[in-house]
Amino acid sequence: MSAEEAKFELRRVLERLGFQVKEMDSEILAEKGSKAVRISLKELGRSELNIPQTEVVFECEEEIYRSILERLRLSRMGG
Repeated sequence: MSAEEAKFELRRVLERLGFQVKEMDSEILAEKGSKAVRISLKELGRSELNIPQTEVVFECEEEIYRSILERLRLSRMGG
């Protein structure tokens, strides 16, 4: 997945979780009351199958991280 695709998906998930989202070049910053999330994205190039690869680093509480991953899994499976 390219960085732009990842940014779009992450922004959508954060907004559904009730966060106010701000995008910067390669980062997403989100706040919800006293909770904050910082997500850094870095393009790694392409895999052997010519698929874009992106490194995603989360800086947030474990509970928020698990919520984001669960929402991403459900959205990618069509749930």
